[in-house]
Amino acid sequence: MKKRIFLLDSQRGTGELVKFLKGRTVIVDDVNQADLIVVCGGDGAMLDAIGSFWHNFVPFVGFNFGHIGFLLNDPSKEVVDEILTDRVEVVAVRLLKAQLFDEKGRYKGEVYAFNDVYFERTSVQTVNLRVAVNGRVKFNPLIGDGVIVATAAGSTAYNAAAGGVIVPLNVDSLILTGICPAVFHHWRSAQLPAEAKVTLEALDLDKRPLRLVVDGREISGVAKVEVELSDKQVQLVFAASQKFKEKVLSLQLGIFPMR
Repeated sequence: MKKRIFLLDSQRGTGELVKFLKGRTVIVDDVNQADLIVVCGGDGAMLDAIGSFWHNFVPFVGFNFGHIGFLLNDPSKEVVDEILTDRVEVVAVRLLKAQLFDEKGRYKGEVYAFNDVYFERTSVQTVNLRVAVNGRVKFNPLIGDGVIVATAAGSTAYNAAAGGVIVPLNVDSLILTGICPAVFHHWRSAQLPAEAKVTLEALDLDKRPLRLVVDGREISGVAKVEVELSDKQVQLVFAASQKFKEKVLSLQLGIFPMR
């Protein structure tokens, strides 16, 4: 029986692969009728797709037509065939839940993130952030360019570029990483337990402006965020030949990209 797919093709030049997919699957217009959400593009396209459709709880599979494509499969017919015949590795990632507050402490709602939530400076000035874990203040303030809270999946992205701890995607952890923290903190990154809650609060905003970014999307008017792992999950599907666990291990060892 052919798999039903909800197809998101964000890149030109994917015609042959899309043609092959259409010949082997049933394309549906309603994501809730799909067995898979298929993303053709780069890691950014996958993050956009997850941001739009995670709440439908349909597994995602991506084919890389971008640069690194860490969250994606090689765009070959052989790999497509593996996926359509269930020769796959499925990775489940818990989403971050971030509760947002403005400068006066007023609640602004909550958002979910697959990769990360972070404050970063928007001027030449460093930012001052009060950082608490499970209600206990650990830095008051942390001085630097910002602070990242990431999932295991997000540990391979901006967090990795900032020198943060990298962990396998199937590990339930929060990663807390300073973006260029002042050297006298003698700290850069920490892997926290799954049940941890991290609170980041901006100080001296008039002099030290910053912005909140959630999976690459800026959210304005936020001065405090409370971040924890949610009970919501996203499933990513990889062909067995992609050896995804080996790719993560290579990244942990600083050997990347692995092609």
